[in-house]
Amino acid sequence: MKTTRRFLLAALCLLAAALLADAQQPDYLRQLEAHPEFLNGTDYLCPAGPVALTPAPRGYKPFYISHYGRHGARYAWQSDMYERLNNVFSEADAAGNLTALGQDFKRRFDRLYPEVRHRVGDLSRKGWYQQQALAERMYDNFPKVFKGDARVRSWVSTSTRCVMTMSSFCLGLKGRNPKLDIFEHFGNSFLPAILPLDHHNPFRVKEVPLTPLLFDETWTEYVDRTVDYRTILSRLFTNPDDAVIREEQWDLVSYLYFFGAGMQSLDTDLDFNDIFTTEERIALWKADDFQFYASAWPTHLGYLPIVDDIIAKADARIADGERGADLRFGHDYTFLPLLMCLGVNGYDHAVDTAEEIPVWCRLYDVPMGANLQFVFYRAKRSPKVLFKVLLNGQEARLPVPAADGPYYDWDAFKQYIKDTYRP
Repeated sequence: MKTTRRFLLAALCLLAAALLADAQQPDYLRQLEAHPEFLNGTDYLCPAGPVALTPAPRGYKPFYISHYGRHGARYAWQSDMYERLNNVFSEADAAGNLTALGQDFKRRFDRLYPEVRHRVGDLSRKGWYQQQALAERMYDNFPKVFKGDARVRSWVSTSTRCVMTMSSFCLGLKGRNPKLDIFEHFGNSFLPAILPLDHHNPFRVKEVPLTPLLFDETWTEYVDRTVDYRTILSRLFTNPDDAVIREEQWDLVSYLYFFGAGMQSLDTDLDFNDIFTTEERIALWKADDFQFYASAWPTHLGYLPIVDDIIAKADARIADGERGADLRFGHDYTFLPLLMCLGVNGYDHAVDTAEEIPVWCRLYDVPMGANLQFVFYRAKRSPKVLFKVLLNGQEARLPVPAADGPYYDWDAFKQYIKDTYRP
């Protein structure tokens, strides 16, 4: 009888935890309605303004930050985006195949094209200053971490926009405190802590443990039932089939979506999102979200080397009693699986159907300049080290019991990682 009661109690606890997790997940449709800028997906710019943070438990002071950030705002990453749009609209215009909206789109595009055509993948001016603002917020939130000649070390992807992001961020910190001891690392040998699965990583583990998706629907099937892309093209072209063959029509619409979303990263007042209805932009956002989740989830355990690096570097700082920060700069396709490995805000949840993806995987959590911070605290009269996690500046939750509010016990977290991934 006692065994049965214990079993029922354990089951109820698991159910309560699941219900609590569901209750804590934001209503993504309401979020999108309240923040239409979120519909820019991963082209949304991470805010750098002040945020309200929970005071640390009595006696605890911050002394160290471990960070992983995505590069700042940039031009389009698709190598042929600007050229492809230019060719399609120029040919359609010459053939008299543009609607009034299509002609207006082309006039606006022609104003921008000379500036962007050779800038694919580059960090934009906004991205450069965005990173300095993010660094300044980190400093202002935790000045004790960066007191005096505190030691800051930084590692980066070999991408040029990431290198510039790192330099701008470090410049922002240096601007707040010129005495900081900052060094920026660069090279393939550091990639295990930045891009573990990159083919340039000399230590890449080739056999990554796979985590299967729990649904069978493919991205193509999802797009076909979610996005009415022929209707979108019909607003721009008198005859869409003459403008682009059917097999390439979805690709063109996706380029139009990313092109419009990318305007937020540039110094322009041009807006191209008027070619979509709000419902269409939500559908396009969901299709992009599907692709990100379906790509990241199966191989997310391959990004555990970043977690291992976070733990190793933090333990070294704790042992030395050293103040400062360790910074890492990479990409969205690494940032998302890192959230999954850590279970930040429920990102370790395996979704059952494609319709659940936006509930548990939200692209506005992986914006331009996305950043994850482990902020460590110690007290003079306690051997216990506490930390909290900030996702894009906001206090986040982890799948372990909290010690006090958003603060977690470092040893308990390490034990969780060990039990979960290193049994």
